[in-house]
Amino acid sequence: MNRWRVRLAELQSESLAPSAHVQNVQIVQKSPSLSASEHFEQFEQQPEPVPVAQNDTWTDAEEERAAIAEFDGGAPHPWAEGFARLDCSHPPADVPFRRWHQFIDDCGLFLDNGWAAKAAALGWGPRELFGADGRAPFGRVDRAGLLWLLNGNRLVALTADTAIIETATGARQTYYRTPVESEQIALAWELSG
Repeated sequence: MNRWRVRLAELQSESLAPSAHVQNVQIVQKSPSLSASEHFEQFEQQPEPVPVAQNDTWTDAEEERAAIAEFDGGAPHPWAEGFARLDCSHPPADVPFRRWHQFIDDCGLFLDNGWAAKAAALGWGPRELFGADGRAPFGRVDRAGLLWLLNGNRLVALTADTAIIETATGARQTYYRTPVESEQIALAWELSG
């Protein structure tokens, strides 16, 4: 399991656990009668409830995952936000649970190894990488983006037109970048689970 999946699981469990936040506040006023220790008070602040079922709600955990993907992985901001929204526990309708986990792992490795920044610089778009058929993401492999096709294999080279994938046996496969028809392709984080 890669570090992205481990951290994703940690953050998801943290965001579901109820906790209180303690914050120190300094009273900003000059009063000669108060001692220095009386200028601070401590109060308990309850976090606002976050609806779990809505995809349009941005949580602190998702924001942290996006920051990790963007700053540690070098991913463009929209890709980092999209990656942060991938939920391990809710695969799209026709995608098997195990395959969904593999896809998320492959995305994490893509970020860990600096491929996102290189892909963006070479002109690869998010649909060419994270895209899949909007109705049958698992069933329509002909509309799958590069990261869907990795399936646990390793990306070893990337150019403006091709990607070289190395399988577990050491065989190398060439993936040719093709134009994407955007009305038929959905990004992985747009697929409903």
